[in-house]
Amino acid sequence: MNNYYKMPHKVEFSEVDFGYNMRVDHMVEQFQNITGLHSTELEIDANTMRNTSNAFWILSKWKVKVFRMPKFDEIVTIDTWPTFAKGVRFGREFTIHNEKELLVACNSEWCTLDLDTKRPRRVNSVHYPHDMPHREDKSGAGDFLQVREVVDQAHLHHIHNVMLTDIDGNKHTNNIVYIKMMLDCFSIEEFATLDLDEMQITYLSQTFCGDKIQVYKKQTDYGYYIQGSCNDKPIFTCVLTCKNCK
Repeated sequence: MNNYYKMPHKVEFSEVDFGYNMRVDHMVEQFQNITGLHSTELEIDANTMRNTSNAFWILSKWKVKVFRMPKFDEIVTIDTWPTFAKGVRFGREFTIHNEKELLVACNSEWCTLDLDTKRPRRVNSVHYPHDMPHREDKSGAGDFLQVREVVDQAHLHHIHNVMLTDIDGNKHTNNIVYIKMMLDCFSIEEFATLDLDEMQITYLSQTFCGDKIQVYKKQTDYGYYIQGSCNDKPIFTCVLTCKNCK
Protein backbone atom coordinates (compact mmCIF):
# COMPACT_ATOMS: atom_id res chain seq x y z
CA MET A 1 0.00 0.00 0.00
CA ASN A 2 1.61 3.22 -1.20
CA ASN A 3 1.31 6.19 1.16
CA TYR A 4 2.41 8.55 -1.64
CA TYR A 5 0.93 9.41 -5.03
CA LYS A 6 2.09 11.64 -7.87
CA MET A 7 0.88 12.54 -11.33
CA PRO A 8 2.02 14.75 -14.21
CA HIS A 9 -0.23 17.63 -15.19
CA LYS A 10 -0.20 20.03 -18.12
CA VAL A 11 -1.75 23.41 -17.32
CA GLU A 12 -4.58 23.84 -19.80
CA PHE A 13 -6.02 27.08 -21.18
CA SER A 14 -9.29 26.42 -19.33
CA GLU A 15 -7.36 26.52 -16.01
CA VAL A 16 -5.65 29.89 -16.34
CA ASP A 17 -6.59 33.49 -15.64
CA PHE A 18 -6.12 36.51 -17.91
CA GLY A 19 -2.43 36.59 -16.94
CA TYR A 20 -2.01 32.96 -18.14
CA ASN A 21 -1.32 31.82 -14.58
CA MET A 22 -3.14 28.80 -13.16
CA ARG A 23 -6.11 30.08 -11.19
CA VAL A 24 -6.28 29.01 -7.57
CA ASP A 25 -9.71 27.35 -7.82
CA HIS A 26 -8.51 25.16 -10.69
CA MET A 27 -5.35 24.38 -8.74
CA VAL A 28 -7.42 23.17 -5.80
CA GLU A 29 -9.55 21.11 -8.20
CA GLN A 30 -6.37 19.29 -9.19
CA PHE A 31 -5.58 18.69 -5.52
CA GLN A 32 -9.03 17.14 -5.19
CA ASN A 33 -8.52 15.07 -8.32
CA ILE A 34 -5.27 13.56 -7.09
CA THR A 35 -6.84 12.98 -3.66
CA GLY A 36 -9.57 10.97 -5.39
CA LEU A 37 -7.05 8.93 -7.34
CA HIS A 38 -4.97 8.16 -4.28
CA SER A 39 -8.07 7.42 -2.20
CA THR A 40 -9.21 4.90 -4.80
CA GLU A 41 -5.80 3.20 -4.63
CA LEU A 42 -6.05 3.11 -0.82
CA GLU A 43 -9.68 1.90 -1.01
CA ILE A 44 -10.99 4.88 0.98
CA ASP A 45 -12.70 6.66 -1.93
CA ALA A 46 -16.17 8.18 -1.66
CA ASN A 47 -18.06 5.08 -2.81
CA THR A 48 -16.10 2.75 -0.54
CA MET A 49 -16.57 5.06 2.43
CA ARG A 50 -20.33 5.16 1.84
CA ASN A 51 -20.62 1.40 1.37
CA THR A 52 -18.34 0.27 4.21
CA SER A 53 -18.83 2.98 6.83
CA ASN A 54 -22.06 4.83 5.98
CA ALA A 55 -19.97 8.00 5.93
CA PHE A 56 -18.66 10.62 3.51
CA TRP A 57 -15.58 12.81 3.27
CA ILE A 58 -15.65 16.51 4.14
CA LEU A 59 -12.84 18.99 3.64
CA SER A 60 -12.25 21.21 6.68
CA LYS A 61 -9.56 23.59 5.45
CA TRP A 62 -6.89 24.32 2.85
CA LYS A 63 -3.63 26.22 3.39
CA VAL A 64 -1.87 27.05 0.11
CA LYS A 65 1.61 28.61 -0.11
CA VAL A 66 2.50 30.05 -3.51
CA PHE A 67 6.13 30.39 -4.54
CA ARG A 68 5.23 30.80 -8.21
CA MET A 69 1.97 30.06 -9.97
CA PRO A 70 2.13 27.38 -12.67
CA LYS A 71 1.69 28.88 -16.12
CA PHE A 72 -0.29 27.96 -19.22
CA ASP A 73 1.13 24.96 -21.08
CA GLU A 74 3.62 24.22 -18.29
CA ILE A 75 4.07 20.56 -17.42
CA VAL A 76 4.32 20.00 -13.66
CA THR A 77 4.15 17.16 -11.18
CA ILE A 78 1.52 17.09 -8.45
CA ASP A 79 2.27 15.00 -5.34
CA THR A 80 0.15 14.09 -2.33
CA TRP A 81 0.48 12.05 0.85
CA PRO A 82 -1.53 11.62 4.08
CA THR A 83 0.20 12.71 7.28
CA PHE A 84 -2.06 11.66 10.15
CA ALA A 85 -5.42 10.22 11.16
CA LYS A 86 -6.32 11.18 14.71
CA GLY A 87 -9.53 11.87 16.60
CA VAL A 88 -11.91 13.06 13.90
CA ARG A 89 -9.23 14.64 11.69
CA PHE A 90 -7.20 13.44 8.71
CA GLY A 91 -4.22 15.37 7.32
CA ARG A 92 -3.03 15.45 3.71
CA GLU A 93 -0.20 17.40 2.01
CA PHE A 94 0.32 18.42 -1.63
CA THR A 95 3.04 19.95 -3.77
CA ILE A 96 3.28 21.21 -7.33
CA HIS A 97 6.78 21.30 -8.77
CA ASN A 98 8.79 21.00 -11.93
CA GLU A 99 12.25 19.49 -12.33
CA LYS A 100 13.93 22.58 -10.88
CA GLU A 101 11.66 24.25 -8.34
CA LEU A 102 8.81 23.91 -5.89
CA LEU A 103 5.94 26.05 -7.17
CA VAL A 104 3.10 25.48 -4.70
CA ALA A 105 2.75 23.73 -1.34
CA CYS A 106 -0.54 22.86 0.34
CA ASN A 107 -1.65 21.55 3.71
CA SER A 108 -5.20 20.27 4.18
CA GLU A 109 -7.41 18.80 6.86
CA TRP A 110 -10.37 16.46 6.33
CA CYS A 111 -13.00 14.62 8.34
CA THR A 112 -15.78 12.12 7.72
CA LEU A 113 -19.44 12.70 8.49
CA ASP A 114 -22.06 10.07 9.14
CA LEU A 115 -24.52 9.78 6.26
CA ASP A 116 -27.53 9.67 8.57
CA THR A 117 -26.66 12.02 11.43
CA LYS A 118 -24.26 14.34 9.52
CA ARG A 119 -22.09 14.28 12.64
CA PRO A 120 -18.28 13.82 12.55
CA ARG A 121 -17.06 10.24 12.83
CA ARG A 122 -13.90 9.26 14.71
CA VAL A 123 -11.16 7.91 12.50
CA ASN A 124 -11.25 4.49 14.18
CA SER A 125 -14.96 4.12 13.33
CA VAL A 126 -14.56 4.28 9.54
CA HIS A 127 -12.89 2.12 6.91
CA TYR A 128 -9.30 3.38 6.72
CA PRO A 129 -5.81 1.76 6.45
CA HIS A 130 -4.80 2.57 10.03
CA ASP A 131 -1.72 0.35 9.79
CA MET A 132 -0.37 2.34 6.82
CA PRO A 133 2.81 4.28 7.67
CA HIS A 134 1.98 7.98 7.58
CA ARG A 135 4.74 10.26 6.34
CA GLU A 136 5.84 13.01 8.69
CA ASP A 137 7.43 15.31 6.09
CA LYS A 138 5.52 18.48 5.25
CA SER A 139 4.88 20.16 1.94
CA GLY A 140 6.21 23.57 2.96
CA ALA A 141 2.81 25.27 3.25
CA GLY A 142 3.35 25.92 6.96
CA ASP A 143 0.95 25.76 9.87
CA PHE A 144 -2.65 26.85 9.60
CA LEU A 145 -3.18 30.56 10.25
CA GLN A 146 -5.07 31.58 13.38
CA VAL A 147 -6.84 34.63 11.98
CA ARG A 148 -10.39 35.82 12.56
CA GLU A 149 -11.55 39.32 11.65
CA VAL A 150 -14.79 41.15 12.43
CA VAL A 151 -16.88 42.04 9.38
CA ASP A 152 -20.07 44.08 9.11
CA GLN A 153 -22.40 45.45 6.46
CA ALA A 154 -19.77 47.96 5.36
CA HIS A 155 -17.72 45.00 4.14
CA LEU A 156 -20.55 43.27 2.24
CA HIS A 157 -19.33 42.72 -1.32
CA HIS A 158 -22.00 40.56 -2.93
CA ILE A 159 -24.65 37.93 -2.31
CA HIS A 160 -24.29 34.50 -3.89
CA ASN A 161 -27.46 32.48 -4.54
CA VAL A 162 -26.62 28.78 -4.30
CA MET A 163 -27.83 27.17 -7.51
CA LEU A 164 -28.00 23.64 -8.91
CA THR A 165 -24.53 23.79 -10.49
CA ASP A 166 -22.99 24.66 -7.11
CA ILE A 167 -24.14 21.39 -5.54
CA ASP A 168 -21.94 18.28 -5.29
CA GLY A 169 -22.67 14.59 -4.81
CA ASN A 170 -23.36 15.09 -1.10
CA LYS A 171 -26.12 17.62 -1.97
CA HIS A 172 -24.31 20.55 -0.40
CA THR A 173 -22.30 23.42 -1.89
CA ASN A 174 -19.04 22.15 -3.35
CA ASN A 175 -15.98 23.55 -1.59
CA ILE A 176 -14.53 24.89 -4.87
CA VAL A 177 -17.58 27.16 -5.21
CA TYR A 178 -16.54 29.02 -2.05
CA ILE A 179 -13.13 29.70 -3.60
CA LYS A 180 -14.90 31.10 -6.66
CA MET A 181 -16.95 33.34 -4.35
CA MET A 182 -13.70 34.61 -2.87
CA LEU A 183 -12.22 35.30 -6.30
CA ASP A 184 -15.37 37.14 -7.36
CA CYS A 185 -14.62 39.73 -4.66
CA PHE A 186 -11.92 41.16 -6.94
CA SER A 187 -12.09 43.20 -10.11
CA ILE A 188 -9.78 42.37 -13.00
CA GLU A 189 -7.66 45.40 -12.07
CA GLU A 190 -7.40 44.39 -8.41
CA PHE A 191 -6.59 40.79 -9.20
CA ALA A 192 -3.89 41.82 -11.66
CA THR A 193 -1.97 43.47 -8.80
CA LEU A 194 -2.58 40.65 -6.29
CA ASP A 195 0.77 38.96 -5.66
CA LEU A 196 -0.58 35.98 -3.72
CA ASP A 197 1.62 34.55 -0.98
CA GLU A 198 -0.75 32.34 1.03
CA MET A 199 -4.40 31.39 0.92
CA GLN A 200 -6.21 29.66 3.73
CA ILE A 201 -9.87 28.78 3.43
CA THR A 202 -11.72 27.27 6.38
CA TYR A 203 -15.10 25.59 5.98
CA LEU A 204 -17.32 26.12 9.01
CA SER A 205 -20.76 24.93 7.94
CA GLN A 206 -22.66 23.52 4.98
CA THR A 207 -25.03 25.33 2.62
CA PHE A 208 -27.57 23.93 0.21
CA CYS A 209 -29.42 24.75 -2.99
CA GLY A 210 -31.53 27.89 -2.51
CA ASP A 211 -29.39 29.38 0.28
CA LYS A 212 -28.21 32.97 0.01
CA ILE A 213 -24.60 33.56 1.06
CA GLN A 214 -23.47 37.07 2.01
CA VAL A 215 -19.83 37.46 1.00
CA TYR A 216 -17.79 40.03 2.94
CA LYS A 217 -14.42 41.42 1.91
CA LYS A 218 -12.11 43.29 4.29
CA GLN A 219 -8.73 44.72 3.32
CA THR A 220 -6.06 44.30 5.99
CA ASP A 221 -2.37 45.03 6.46
CA TYR A 222 -1.53 41.42 5.43
CA GLY A 223 -3.87 41.29 2.45
CA TYR A 224 -7.56 40.41 2.54
CA TYR A 225 -10.02 38.66 4.80
CA ILE A 226 -13.15 37.24 3.14
CA GLN A 227 -16.07 35.64 4.91
CA GLY A 228 -19.25 33.99 3.69
CA SER A 229 -22.30 33.95 5.95
CA CYS A 230 -25.79 32.51 5.67
CA ASN A 231 -28.60 33.48 8.05
CA ASP A 232 -26.06 35.39 10.20
CA LYS A 233 -23.95 32.23 10.57
CA PRO A 234 -20.37 32.11 9.24
CA ILE A 235 -20.05 29.48 6.52
CA PHE A 236 -16.45 29.94 5.40
CA THR A 237 -13.51 32.25 5.99
CA CYS A 238 -10.64 32.98 3.67
CA VAL A 239 -7.34 34.64 4.53
CA LEU A 240 -5.25 35.93 1.64
CA THR A 241 -1.75 37.17 2.37
CA CYS A 242 0.08 39.03 -0.36
CA LYS A 243 3.78 39.41 -1.03
CA ASN A 244 3.24 43.06 -1.93
CA CYS A 245 1.20 43.77 1.22
CA LYS A 246 3.94 42.92 3.72
